[in-house]
Amino acid sequence: MLLPKYVKRVRAKGRTYYYFDTGKVADGKKVYARLPDLRSREFGGSYAALLGHRNRGHSTELVRTPRLIDLYQRSPAYRGLSDASKKLYDIYLRKLEKLLPTAPVAEITRADMRKLFDGMAEKAGAANGFLSTSSALFAWAVAREYMPANPCDGIDQLPGGEHEPWPQHILDAALSADDGTVRLLTHLLLYTGQRLGDVLAMAWSDISGDHITVRQRKTGKVLVIRMHKDLRAELDKRKRAGVVICTDENGRAIRDQSARYRLQKFAADLGQKVVPHGLRKNAVIALLEADCSIAETAAISGQTLRMVEHYAKARNQQKLGDSAILRWEAKA
Repeated sequence: MLLPKYVKRVRAKGRTYYYFDTGKVADGKKVYARLPDLRSREFGGSYAALLGHRNRGHSTELVRTPRLIDLYQRSPAYRGLSDASKKLYDIYLRKLEKLLPTAPVAEITRADMRKLFDGMAEKAGAANGFLSTSSALFAWAVAREYMPANPCDGIDQLPGGEHEPWPQHILDAALSADDGTVRLLTHLLLYTGQRLGDVLAMAWSDISGDHITVRQRKTGKVLVIRMHKDLRAELDKRKRAGVVICTDENGRAIRDQSARYRLQKFAADLGQKVVPHGLRKNAVIALLEADCSIAETAAISGQTLRMVEHYAKARNQQKLGDSAILRWEAKA
């Protein structure tokens, strides 16, 4: 079989592999990029990207993983992250640098990243964080033509590495709790779909008419969210004892650790382990199940469309199925 230009075939251990001659040289040797199987759907796209990259005649200087990370951390994309996000990214970027200290980034393949990712499977949360951070780095690199494709594309995150939505009976109990602080926190987290830190920072002055303005610390986004009627009713019960909305019985601002403790203790007393961030997923699921579009849902949560689609996987299958059949029946 005649191979496409710059492609060579290698047989090893009874299997056939295909490599693309990138036109680059490292340590006096040609640099080859691994290609998908010749008969696979992915081959054409990967080959076209590598060919285009070679034909543009870029410098033969190779960028290795540590250098790419350094360039990324000097970029506006990285500098625009919140301090908390930078701290988290740095952990995983150092991990990537340690695992691939000499790898030319143009040679890193999906198989390479899958192998690293699978090696972290015992700690799903850390593995998923590593994958997300690496993907962000490589997406930035692809846009600047340091590499032909993002090797993290097509690798699914591990289950169990993210926060689960609150069970409905726990959510209902918290929304009607005698503990006013638990009730307030639950209403704000659920009906704004925001992170705990952003909720605790909300001030009474952020409310204007039927809307509340949210300034997300992680993304820097400013969202103007229409308040759900149940949230407005709950806020109407509160005495405006301070600048921020979330204050304790003595009028002092509630801190992150205290808020987490009260919410988790409330759920634990009912036999359930939860985290406040789970309510963010409850909010996204509720919006989607109310027939809101992904774009409409993202306008509330401030998430990317891709993240909303990811959260959408947790929707109740039976509820969606019932809705689908009822619509079908109504149309018939």
